[in-house]
Amino acid sequence: MRFQFVTTLTIKIFLLIIIIISIVGFTLGILAFAGVRIEVSHAQATLLVSVFSLTAITATLLATIHYKVDATYLHLNIAFIDMLGNRIKIDNILNIVIDDGKLFISYLWKGPDPVIALISINPKKYDKFRELLMSRNKNIIFYENKDEGTTDCQQ
Repeated sequence: MRFQFVTTLTIKIFLLIIIIISIVGFTLGILAFAGVRIEVSHAQATLLVSVFSLTAITATLLATIHYKVDATYLHLNIAFIDMLGNRIKIDNILNIVIDDGKLFISYLWKGPDPVIALISINPKKYDKFRELLMSRNKNIIFYENKDEGTTDCQQ
């Protein structure tokens, strides 16, 4: 199951601007290669195409960040690459906490102290995410801080 990584509006706009500028620069470079009269030399066209190809690919990859839950692990992927390297084993997840409108998990990784991680997904998907993880690990304890001073706890 995939859950899209949620970023701020500023980052989304920044990535969109980078992609648009990259497409324009790439197009100018290709047009210069094709012989269209643009005030760009062959060397500049090569630079435009190579640099803007890389920035477009990078911005597109950053726009594809998502969480993936399989039978054993929780992954944070950029395209198809797991950035956490199978660090979060579902059997090692201790808690899922929703506090102040944010979702956190705590899990064991190296040593006895738990790691706390913020999971940046759409708040509408919190229940689906929680249910999926809790169905794969019955020992996960769920806490939700609804108001100041009140906490719901489920196991």
